[in-house]
Amino acid sequence: MKHQPKYQRRSEQQIRALLGVQEKSDLPIAVFCKTHKIHKTTYYNWCNKYGMQRETTAKFIPVQLKQTESVPVLFGEIEFASKVIVRLYHQVDASWIKSLLR
Repeated sequence: MKHQPKYQRRSEQQIRALLGVQEKSDLPIAVFCKTHKIHKTTYYNWCNKYGMQRETTAKFIPVQLKQTESVPVLFGEIEFASKVIVRLYHQVDASWIKSLLR
């Protein structure tokens, strides 16, 4: 039975270069890690250690409401797994909600 060769440790420069490549690419993190033979946990550890900001941080999505009454009436409320709560004051397309999940 052949043993797989051990991977050499990457230098800080190599790690920062890989993180930069991932930031600029449109690849999902799982695909990027598989392509570069990096475990996802290692990737996230590198991000934390070298201060790279992932795009999963909270984003502000501006919503314009038509004010017909003095107090808006709550139409619905959605709570995502990331503990983000979205309050809807009128009916919206399902495609708009799907865009929030990206």
